[in-house]
Amino acid sequence: MTEYSEECTDKGSQLDNSPEHWLTVEAGKIRWFLLSVVCLSAGIGLLVVLQARLLALACQHIVMQGEGVSSVIPLAAALVLLAAGRSLCMFILESSSSAAAARVKQAVRSKLYRKIQSLGAVGLAGNETGPLIETVTRGVDELEHYFTRFLPQLALAAILPLMFLIIIVPSEWRSGLVLLFSAPCIPLFMILIGRGSEKLHRRQWGRLSRMSGHLLDLVQGLPDLIIFGAAKMEAKVVARVSEEYRTATMTVLRLAFLSAFALEFFATVGTALVAVITGFRLLLGTLTLGEGLFVLLMAPEFYLPLRNLGLSYHARMQGIAAAERIAPLLAKPLPEGFAGTLLAPTGPPSVLFEGVSFRYGGNRGGVSGVDLELQSGSITALVGESGAGKTTLARLLVGLARPESGRILVNGQDLTLYAPESWRSRLAWVPQSPYFSSGTVRENLLLGRPDANENEINSALEAAAADKFVSHLPDGLGTLLGDRGAGLSGGELRRLALARAYLSPATLVVLDEPTAGLDPENEQLVCDALEKLARGRTVLVISHREQTLSRAERVAEMIDGRIDRVVSPNEFLTTCEDSF
Repeated sequence: MTEYSEECTDKGSQLDNSPEHWLTVEAGKIRWFLLSVVCLSAGIGLLVVLQARLLALACQHIVMQGEGVSSVIPLAAALVLLAAGRSLCMFILESSSSAAAARVKQAVRSKLYRKIQSLGAVGLAGNETGPLIETVTRGVDELEHYFTRFLPQLALAAILPLMFLIIIVPSEWRSGLVLLFSAPCIPLFMILIGRGSEKLHRRQWGRLSRMSGHLLDLVQGLPDLIIFGAAKMEAKVVARVSEEYRTATMTVLRLAFLSAFALEFFATVGTALVAVITGFRLLLGTLTLGEGLFVLLMAPEFYLPLRNLGLSYHARMQGIAAAERIAPLLAKPLPEGFAGTLLAPTGPPSVLFEGVSFRYGGNRGGVSGVDLELQSGSITALVGESGAGKTTLARLLVGLARPESGRILVNGQDLTLYAPESWRSRLAWVPQSPYFSSGTVRENLLLGRPDANENEINSALEAAAADKFVSHLPDGLGTLLGDRGAGLSGGELRRLALARAYLSPATLVVLDEPTAGLDPENEQLVCDALEKLARGRTVLVISHREQTLSRAERVAEMIDGRIDRVVSPNEFLTTCEDSF
């Protein structure tokens, strides 16, 4: 009943990337659930009709025919069974809809995770972290109400009123006309009010995304804000933004209450008119009490699915607002990388950049016409001002993006000819702020090589000058680290990152500012570890520190996305003495 179909996963996104179409495609993947909703809705409708008929018949026997209570005991027992059956059907409907929504959410969230990983830093350029997190978490959760409330209520509203009308008309056609002409007023006002609230929902989603991104930036920069005495000022800004969001939320709720009032008004007026018509016919004797009670009991049931659809209409707007963020993200084209089949070289590779150019979005940043050689088994330092293109060049080298022009040769072969998994298995990336997850020191070290033994781990720690401080940790390699390596200093984390790279089978190592912000003692230790790491490997190190540059064999200087010169460390340090 709640089986989630995986077929045609990307078929719809290729044809129409609109949020409504994307939601329709996702709903089509749970078509068996929707079919079960239709069947259960029809069953619930029949149970409602039988309940009303039996209750009206019981009143007819007692009031008009003067029969005793004992004569209606079988009818009462049948009513209890029907009520239990109706409750069971509603329970099955709700539980199956929740299960189907959970499957959709799991599949969508999984696709989002895979898409974000595939896009990488290059494909996600211009997207802030806060809104992305909001989309993957709260955005996907908002889809649940669309699938568990709106779609089932839409099926109920399409089936039950028509079924009830067909049954009511033979008993009282005048009341049937009242129901027929009053029923369209409910969806009409639902749509009119919904259009206004839909814009508010979109605006609220945008506010929430911006607010989440702002709060994330504040949390990440909180130490700096405290140092510069700006924390209280930013707290006032957060309070102001929160108050604006609260006010906007109350506006949405006010419109939702207005919608509910309009729906209840038309349902109440319609039921009252049916009651008046039925009452006059009872007084005139042209309608029996049983038939009259049956029509009166069915009138609220006729409006109930329409009212519930109106009340759940905001779930549709929430789903569309979330889909407006999810669908474009899933439809983003993947950045061109490489997808060859050759196995990466096992020894230290030689790398040659030939006229390599790449621009983010076609215009900004990037590199232009880069010619650079990384000799096999050598250390090449890359220097330049912020924004000169150093990190872009490193990303091109590791295969996160493909050059728009030019090519990168590895041992004389175009980089695009290598299999991505094979190439990246020979890479080690040590950023300025190395990432460490919550877990033990051992678990973080084994990320690149899970099968390493104790001797290999100890050798890597010793080569990175990290063995002494690790041995002094409370539980040694079993010491738990906090998120982002909380519990260790910056220098200790850098050395652990070098040990992780040393432990991996990488033959090409890229380091981004490995000694930035370190004191002289830690800088010396990291530089010594860098020399050991470079043995038998090709190393590209991005740095501005004299101590680090002196360990390199060549220094390449980048200016405005181009390689300006490639010189020896001594020559570079001599000409740039004032910079250090």
